[in-house]
Parts: sequence; structure tokens; C-alpha cells
Amino acid sequence: MKKRSITEFQVLSEIIRKQPHIKQKDIAENLGITVQAVSEHIRNLIKEGYVKSRGRGEYIVTEKGLRKLKNWLSEFKEYLDEINSAVYRYKDIWPAIADEDVKDGDTVYLYMKEGLLYASKKPKGEAKAKVLYGGKKGEDISICEIKGIIDVPKGRVIVFKIPPEIIGGSRAVNFDLIKDYLNKTDNYVVATMGTVAYVVARKLNIKPDIRFAVLEGIVNACNRGSNVIALITGKMAEKVIKRLDNAKISYTVLDATKEHRN
Repeated sequence: MKKRSITEFQVLSEIIRKQPHIKQKDIAENLGITVQAVSEHIRNLIKEGYVKSRGRGEYIVTEKGLRKLKNWLSEFKEYLDEINSAVYRYKDIWPAIADEDVKDGDTVYLYMKEGLLYASKKPKGEAKAKVLYGGKKGEDISICEIKGIIDVPKGRVIVFKIPPEIIGGSRAVNFDLIKDYLNKTDNYVVATMGTVAYVVARKLNIKPDIRFAVLEGIVNACNRGSNVIALITGKMAEKVIKRLDNAKISYTVLDATKEHRN
């Protein structure tokens, strides 16, 4: 978020907290800016249709402003999550999974796989660390003295639109289409939304990795480098697609109904 956007977000937040009677002086003191700056931001918010003035220091947030505030909150949360992740990188000791047997004092390369941090003695990128406590392949180990940036390319999502019960539910699903993508997609987790989607996953002998807080779960998995196979029932797919667009995550949408063979 740009500095101006952050300040306007703060001003809009102060207005919704205290509406309709707003004292610009109080907002200025709370935000550590001048009254003139607050006045300018309010004029801009009114111009954009986010705030309506009733005169005599009375302001209310419009429906458009409320939608904008919710969008800002989502963006700000993602921004804070990124900062938190960056800060977390610099703690003294990290856990990782050994890609092979390693000993105390070994130098290892770090990489992400399925949202987990792995350590390998073979070059896997520019990020390196020292092994504090070693272990055998597949065990958790302790690493320290991390140098370089861990490359975490965003994962992508394949959204399968699962037919709702009203048009056949799991009985109308093209299971071969889903199996084909499961076989040719690497490093993925499975998310389900809706009862029918969950049943489809179980018929495929898959235990879903993400069933609750699905929208956030999909985005977090992609940000950690995992691809996601998302089985989404009916119109719920529209919510998923909108969230992926906002998070700038690549995706493919496929209709898994039997007569659709994308």
C-alpha cells in the first residue's frame, strides 16, 4: 500500500469509529499528522464517494466507503503478513527438514517444498545456513546463521467447479478429468469448499489439506510455494476466483461436470 493510501485508510477508519460527529483535530492527534492533512484527506474521500458530509463536522462512511475499507483491510493484512514473514526470517534458530543426512556444523542450502523449509547439502539456490543440530533424512533439524534469500515462487491454483447437488452432485462429476490433473501436477495441496466437493475428494481417496478458512488457506499455501488443487462446489468458485485475483495468484478454472471436458 502507498503511503497516501495508508493515511486515507487510517482517516476513513477514524471516521467510521467516531461517526457522525468528527473532530478533525482529534483525528490529527491520533494519527500524528496536521489538521490540514486530515482536511485534505477527508475532501478526497468525499470526492471519491467514500464519505458523505452532513455539514457542521458530521461525516458518515458510505456503502462504497465501507467496501473500500474492507478491501484496504484485506490488503493491509497481506502487507503485515509479508512483513511478519520477513522479520521471522531473521530469528536465531530455524527448524527445517533434512533432505539427506546432515551433521552438526554442516553448511546446507535452503529451499521451500509444499510450504515447508528443507535443507540440503546440494546447491538448491542462494540461501545457505549452518546446521546447529543435525539429523537423518526426513527428520527435523535446527539451522542458524542464514544467509541469502530463500526463493519462494508463488504456487498456482487449479479450480475445479464441482456441480452442486441440484444438478447431480458427485454423481455428475468427471472424475477422470480431476485424476488427470492430480497425476500431472507436482507439489500440491488439496482444498475443498462445500459438502459435495468434500465427498468428491473422499471418492478420490484424498484427505483434503484445507477445509476451513479455505480462501485464506489457498492464498497462504500459494504464498509458501505450494500449488493447490481446489475442489469448489457450485457458485462458491466465484468467491475463490475473486480472492485469487486480489492476491495476484495465477489460476486455471475447469468445470468438472461430466459433460464438460476442458
